[in-house]
Amino acid sequence: MGTQGQHGERPFAIVTGASRGIGAAYARALAARGYDLLLVSRDKARLDQLASDLISRHDAAVYLEVMNLAEPGAAHRLYVAARQRRQHLDLLVLNAGFGLFGDFTAMPLPRIQEMLHLHIQMNVESIRLFLPGMIERLSGGIITVASLAGLFPVPYLAEYAATKAFLISFSESLAEEVRAFGVRVQVCCPGSTATDFHATAAFRPKSPLTAHQPAQVVRASLAALESGPLLVTIGWQGPLMEWLARCLPRTLLAKAAARWTRPHP
Repeated sequence: MGTQGQHGERPFAIVTGASRGIGAAYARALAARGYDLLLVSRDKARLDQLASDLISRHDAAVYLEVMNLAEPGAAHRLYVAARQRRQHLDLLVLNAGFGLFGDFTAMPLPRIQEMLHLHIQMNVESIRLFLPGMIERLSGGIITVASLAGLFPVPYLAEYAATKAFLISFSESLAEEVRAFGVRVQVCCPGSTATDFHATAAFRPKSPLTAHQPAQVVRASLAALESGPLLVTIGWQGPLMEWLARCLPRTLLAKAAARWTRPHP
């Protein structure tokens, strides 16, 4: 995407889940590309540290919102916060999310509800609020961070994988709807990445594949934003997983995934 917004302004991007991992990597990469930023997370201390670094390195305008995006009404609050800073949004990066690992019936219902709201409702509502302005200006981009898990049925990560499958399908459909308006829609599907996701989910993966670095994920995502592909995977593992998801029976995939994810006795 370009490095100049409307009327000569620096382009403006929102990054959710920006305090660490892939979100922080997006913030660093976009600041280096000349974007001003609205960074959103619950972790004020990490946001403050990241903002200070970005301002000193790139002379970017960095706005912060400390917000729990899993709460009802979060998308509307985010929209209001963005409009208070800038009239137009050039890029929306929806990265906030978390994992739940274990037997579905052992998951606390409030935690399941938080995941469904954060991964699905908040993302869909945010896009619905910001997208009309992009369509009106015939310009803009939306990146939703999903996961390779969204391509498969994944026992013991069932809720997480299902929400990511929704985001993949939604993004693919939406991209076709807005293609004629010059708005770029991408769903980024990293595999295992060196973040604190697994620790948060209390999940120790048994995958033999090497974990990617957040900066590697972001480089692939931003490189593909202009001309595609719509669904972005990382490294050689991503296309292999896409091929497996297309070619193998889903019952076989579910059994194979269960061997990988089944909790240790």
